[in-house]
Parts: sequence; C-alpha cells; structure tokens
Amino acid sequence: MKANHAGRFFASLTTLSCLALMSAPAFANDDYKPGDLEGEHGTISQTGLETGLELYDRDADDTCVPGALQIRATVTNVSKEGMVKVELFGEEDFMKKSGKLRRIRVPAEDGSVKVCINLPAPGEYALVGYHDKNGDRKLKKAWNFKPKEPYGVSNNPKIESLRLPKWSEAGFQVPMNGVDITMELMDP
Repeated sequence: MKANHAGRFFASLTTLSCLALMSAPAFANDDYKPGDLEGEHGTISQTGLETGLELYDRDADDTCVPGALQIRATVTNVSKEGMVKVELFGEEDFMKKSGKLRRIRVPAEDGSVKVCINLPAPGEYALVGYHDKNGDRKLKKAWNFKPKEPYGVSNNPKIESLRLPKWSEAGFQVPMNGVDITMELMDP
C-alpha cells in the first residue's frame, strides 16, 4: 500500500514539474515594458517607441497608394488602446499559420484604422484581424476558444455558431488597380 502511494506521489510530482517547464516559454514576452528598446523579437520600431507598444519594423503596413496593386482596408469598431493586427491569406491553407501571406500590426486609433498591404499579383485574398486591446501581441480567448477581443474577417460575414469563417465567406477579388474594403470588428 505504501509503495503505491509513493508511486502516485512521484508521478504527480513529475507531471507538475513537466507542466511548469512547458509553461515557462509562454510567459517569455511578458517582460516587455513600454519604452524598452528591445523586445522578444528584436529592436522596437520608431512607431513602437512613440506609442509604447511592442511593434517592430516588420509589423508596419505599406504606404497607401490609390490605384496601386494593394488592399486598402479600413478596420472599424476600434478604440485608441493597444494595437490592431491584420493577416493576409490566400485560399490555400486559409486561417492556418502555413497559409498566412503577411501579418500587419499597427497602433489602434479611435473609430477606425487604415491598413494597406501591397500584393504580388491580382487574385483572390482574404483578411482576418482583431483588436489587441492590451497590446500583448496575443488574441485573448475564452474557455471555449471564442475570442474575448474584437475580431473580424473580410466581407464581414455573420458567424453565429462557434466555428472559423469559411473561404467562401471571406475571400474577395483584387484587380490590378487594387481594392478598398471595410472590415468591421465584432465585439465578442
């Protein structure tokens, strides 16, 4: 009986130790403080320094040029706190990490934010985004994995059940002279 109790004790201890070691990297970027010159992923951009957000040069959007081959997206339902993240997808591997063509993070503004993304060719694309209110570079989720921060996809489909949007709901055509779209973020 004592041997069985000791075995369970050491098994529990081993499990807890493994969980502690696995969770440590998840808190690695909690060390960033506004004004730091370095973040988890390198040197903070000038925009990041000015806004106190962990933003890097690679996070920046492109210059908006009417008539250029780009998506000019106006992201609405935003307040001036944190940042807005927008990701560009093609049809292949839509909503999967492997299918992401570009990621943009910009400081949030009251009302709306304009984000421009240059494209390599005309075609069908989709945007997915959310308002990272606390600027921690992560989408907060509830226990059921539903977003706890405002989120949205291109074409603004109404998704009432707990599921990811489909390509047929989010994809849109981009001609040679680009396109202007509005993406409305939904409150969770």
